[in-house]
Amino acid sequence: MLNKRGQITIFIIIAILIIAGIVLFFAFKQNIIKKEISPQEVVPIKNFVQECVEERAEITIKIISEGGGYYFPPKFSTNSGVTYYLKDEKNYMPSKEKIEDEISENLEKNVLGCAGNFSDFPDYIIERGNLSIKTAILNNKIDLDVNYPLTIKKENSSAIINNFDIVVPARLSIIYDSVQQIVNSSSENLCLSCILIISLENDLLIDTFDYENNTIIFTILDNKSVINREPLKWVFANKY
Repeated sequence: MLNKRGQITIFIIIAILIIAGIVLFFAFKQNIIKKEISPQEVVPIKNFVQECVEERAEITIKIISEGGGYYFPPKFSTNSGVTYYLKDEKNYMPSKEKIEDEISENLEKNVLGCAGNFSDFPDYIIERGNLSIKTAILNNKIDLDVNYPLTIKKENSSAIINNFDIVVPARLSIIYDSVQQIVNSSSENLCLSCILIISLENDLLIDTFDYENNTIIFTILDNKSVINREPLKWVFANKY
């Protein structure tokens, strides 16, 4: 009887040791997986994406500004691709929200073009999440909220980065408001005195060009907003 009890006790002890071993194994394995890559290793990858975002943001904003708020010329444009704001007594000027969306949508595509390939980092496995960008046009700057989740893995270590926000120092809001004043003051006829006042009040250079069929092309330059070493330019057309 005592032998049987002794055998049962031994089996119980062995079972406890096996269970404890299994628990310790998975706990140790989990700790290995959760080990984080050092911040120093992540910095080159983060800088690579950040530089891509900054470079493509300036290019995207420049194209949209020169396109009168559009990346690609809309259907209501001149033969040369300049966006109409006034035509056939209709106002086609895009809202500020529309321009923000235009920047966000096209910047997302452009960023993926340069930050979608991580071949320069062969020692890492980089898993990409969904890129999303939110644009806010403010008086003296453009805020870009860039969320691009990246899971970086190396051997049994990993790290996650996702924030690549930037600020572009450009007076796009002031330019937009000035253009809106020009459009509203010239809904029927070109008001040259109005343009002069708007130009002086906002420290902008405004040029007009007679295009064709009673169409005037406006070019606005802001020397206080420099992108890619050039003043920010806004171009649109009115047909009277």
